[in-house]
Amino acid sequence: MTQVGRPQTIRQHVVARLRTDILKGRYPAGSRLRQEEVARHLGVSTTPVREAFRDLLAEGLISLDAHRGAMVRGLTVSEVREIYQMRIRLEPLLAENTLDVITDEHIARAEACHREMCATTSPERWASLNEEFHAALTGDARDSRLGGVVYNLAHAASPYVVLSLFAHGEIRDMNNRDHAELLALYRARDREGIVRRTEEHLAQTLRAIEEETERNTVRGLQGAAEASQ
Repeated sequence: MTQVGRPQTIRQHVVARLRTDILKGRYPAGSRLRQEEVARHLGVSTTPVREAFRDLLAEGLISLDAHRGAMVRGLTVSEVREIYQMRIRLEPLLAENTLDVITDEHIARAEACHREMCATTSPERWASLNEEFHAALTGDARDSRLGGVVYNLAHAASPYVVLSLFAHGEIRDMNNRDHAELLALYRARDREGIVRRTEEHLAQTLRAIEEETERNTVRGLQGAAEASQ
């Protein structure tokens, strides 16, 4: 798990740079990523690049083909909708099931994440802290069956969150306000309020991401059409 304020490793730096370039369209869907070229461009060895490819594969940003190597995948509205439909059903249930084991330390860690999220302007850093924020508020329940599913879905959603933040800073502000409300509900141990606000928060985030993913898909198709002319 990412620790608040922890410096990046070379591998994390490569992942962050490649993720940013993919989400900003510098590597359009269908682009081939060559380890040697990426390593030379970023001034690193091929080892962290190879490791970064595995991380990006897990995030769904690239595919790995035995013959063609790493290929950039497109982010789709249908995929993000499916991810969030599952999150909207499962995360409120996880929040309800884990509330009794949440300690003051968990809440304090979530508050620390929230403070840094309000201060950062980096979409990648915000998305990473967002995963840690929600993990803290469910008592790090990733080892349970339900928790494991929820955490995997949250991780799969992260590239879409980053994409939306690149385009619209107000989405970050909206989510920061939601998180402040969630923290207040957790401090009050308001079970019904936590379940309701968690569902509303995820539904609102989905709507914002859907809009930006649709716009990004259109831009990608236009760019591909222009390149083929």
